[in-house]
Formats: sequence, C-alpha cells, structure tokens
Amino acid sequence: MKVLVIYNPAAGGGREKLLQQFLDALDQHGLHTEVYRTRAPGDATVYLRGRDDQGDMVIAVGGDGTTNEVINGLNPGVRLGIFATGTANVLGQELALPKDPHRAAAVIAQGRALPIWPGRLHDKRFVMMVGIGYDAWVVEGVDLALKQKIGKGAYVAAMLANIGRYGSRRYRVRIDGDEHDCYSLIVTNGRCYGGSFVLSQQADISQPRFQVLLFQRPGRWTLIRTLLHLPLGRIERAKGVLSLPATQVEVLMQANEPVQADGDLTGFLPASLQVDSEPVPVQVAESVWHRYQ
Repeated sequence: MKVLVIYNPAAGGGREKLLQQFLDALDQHGLHTEVYRTRAPGDATVYLRGRDDQGDMVIAVGGDGTTNEVINGLNPGVRLGIFATGTANVLGQELALPKDPHRAAAVIAQGRALPIWPGRLHDKRFVMMVGIGYDAWVVEGVDLALKQKIGKGAYVAAMLANIGRYGSRRYRVRIDGDEHDCYSLIVTNGRCYGGSFVLSQQADISQPRFQVLLFQRPGRWTLIRTLLHLPLGRIERAKGVLSLPATQVEVLMQANEPVQADGDLTGFLPASLQVDSEPVPVQVAESVWHRYQ
C-alpha cells in the first residue's frame, strides 16, 4: 500500500519525534511512505490538488485544521488516515484514534475504512463543525503565540474574554426551509467538541446529516449556565438550546461576522452549508468500525 503523509510542523507545537516514530512503525508494517511537510496555512490542499497520484491513502499528521486541509485536496476514493498531534484533535476523539505513534500506525495498517460525511461551507469541505457567533469569536480571539505555549488554555482565555459579547448579535437561520432566530449556533457532524467534550448526543458522523444547535436566549449568565452543561454532555438539554437535524443550513445575516470551521476562521457571513455529495473513507480501528454499523 502506498501512503502519502502530510505533516504540519506547526500543529501542537511540532511533533518531529512522534512523526519519526510513526513513520518507523509504518515501515515495520511494510507500508511504503512519502512525507510532505506543509509550509503555510492552506498548503496541504494546494499540494494535494497538484498531485494526480495520491497513493492508496493520505495521512494527516497534525490537528483538525490539517485534516480539514487534507480532505479539501483529497482525490475521490483515496482513503484518509489520521495521526492526531494537534491541540484539540476533535475528529481523533470522535473516532477514538490513538495518539501513540505505534498504535496509530497499527490502525493505518490493519484497520477498516469507515465512510464519514463532511459538510460543505460555500466551496470548501469541513469535517467536524462550523460555528457562528460566540463559537467563532472564541476562535478569532485565540492568541496563537499563547496556543503554542499552553495549548487548550488559549481557548479558555478566549472564551472568558468573549463572554460579555454574547447576545449582542442576533442571527436568522434557515434550516431545511424553516427559519429560526438565535444568538449563536454550531453546526456539527459529530458528537465531540473541544477535544473529548460531548456537544451533541444525537449527531452521527457516519450519516449524511448535521445536528444544528441554536442558542436562543441572550445574556452572559445564560451562556455561562449553558456552558456548565458541556462537561456533562448535556448541553442539548440546557434551557434556550434547540437541537435540530439538518441537511441544509443558511445563515441569512449580512454582516462582517466571522465563521469558523474545524477550529480555524474560514470567512464571514452570510453562510450556506450542506452535506457533501459523497462520503470520505477514513481508516479506523476494527472496533470503531463495528460501532457505527
């Protein structure tokens, strides 16, 4: 099996030692590997789109942003492998992907391909989620230098800094034809959020649908009480949160408001989202594959 490894040296502060251990383990499994080190944001997508032959599998080594870039350059039918070395690794948590390089290599060599359904935001795919309102302000407010030093702590700092803004914007959202108002929203493919937190009990990344969480009550104390449900995996039960399945979502507001996808800023409103036209086969452990059957 021919494997192309896309490595982001900036993800998680750099993981050269882990990368080499991972490559050695792949070699022990008899896999022929080629490595490309990304040089700037968006580079993985550009590089992959320039390659007609991507091999049998492309492995994203980095965080959710690296995986996002890879799936936007991945040729149809090529499997996606993941060695999660980033800060949050939400997709890695969703699919129980090992962080140990030897176990991760074993999944690549011996696992099975699970079809997952990305979403599409305008002309780009996203893997896990899109956030608008508070969620996007947090991503926009993350200090990248601080993120390199303390990882997830930089997101906590940005969350605290933006609590006071919650409720200052109201959004009109059309979900499969029905219109709703909210003060923030998250469109998610999977259950996990921010790493191992469970955002939605109803989401299923193996199905061609989103789960949309609408935060419909304003006020900083409302937001704080809502966020307290997150560690318990019960945020969909919080007062003022409406959770709906969807295949198409439109945010109609015309404003200079940021949109985040898979943990990176990706543009501004208005936004139109839909489930992608075909799934992406992702290499997972046998036990994980059976869980989704």
